[in-house]
Amino acid sequence: FTPAENRTSAWAALGYGGQQGIATIGRIRPEKGTDLFVDAILRLLPDHPGTVALVIGRAAREHQGFLKGLQARITAAGLGERILFPGEISASDLPRVMRALSLVMQLPRYEGYGMAPLEGLASAVPFVGSDTGYYGAFSAQGTVGTVVPLEAADAAAQAAGQLLSSPKELSRRGQAGRDLAVHAFSAGAEEDGIDAVYQQLWSAG
Repeated sequence: FTPAENRTSAWAALGYGGQQGIATIGRIRPEKGTDLFVDAILRLLPDHPGTVALVIGRAAREHQGFLKGLQARITAAGLGERILFPGEISASDLPRVMRALSLVMQLPRYEGYGMAPLEGLASAVPFVGSDTGYYGAFSAQGTVGTVVPLEAADAAAQAAGQLLSSPKELSRRGQAGRDLAVHAFSAGAEEDGIDAVYQQLWSAG
C-alpha cells in the first residue's frame, strides 16, 4: 500500500464516476456496521455532489436480505448511482483502489484489530472509524484519523464532511498518516519492537 502520485487521476482511472471516493471495506453484515456506513453516507452525499461511496466486500448467503435492504434504502434516496457495491476486490487489486480514495470510513460494532484504516494510512488516505479494534491507536490521538462512538452514524457523517470540505486538512492528515504507518505500524517496526523485547530479556538474564 503506497500513496498515489495523483489521487484525482487515480480515482478517475477506476471508472466509478465523480471527483473523489470514500469507501468501507469488509464483509457486508451487521457486525461490520455496513448499515451504519450507509446511514452516514446518506447524510453526507447530498452536501458533497462530487463524492462517490463504495461498499467493498461481499455478503454471505445469510446476509443477502441485509444487503438487499441497504440497496433498497439507497435506491429510495435516489443515490443508487453514487453508492456502489463493487463486490469483493482481490488482495492484488485493493492497493490500487485504496490509494485512489480520499477517505476510508469503517464503522464496525466490533473489530478485533481492523486493517482497513491502517492500509488507508499507508496509502496516505485518512479515516473515520468507530471506537473499536485498534482504531484509536491508528488515529494518533485524532491527528490522522477521527474516531467516533459506536453506532454514531451522524458523528461519522459530520467528521467525514468536515474533512472532505477541507482539502488541505485532508492532505495533511494523509501525509501524516503515511508517516505513522511506515514508522509505527510497518512490519519492520513490529520486528524491531519484538527484537527490542528479546534484547532486554537476554541482557536481564
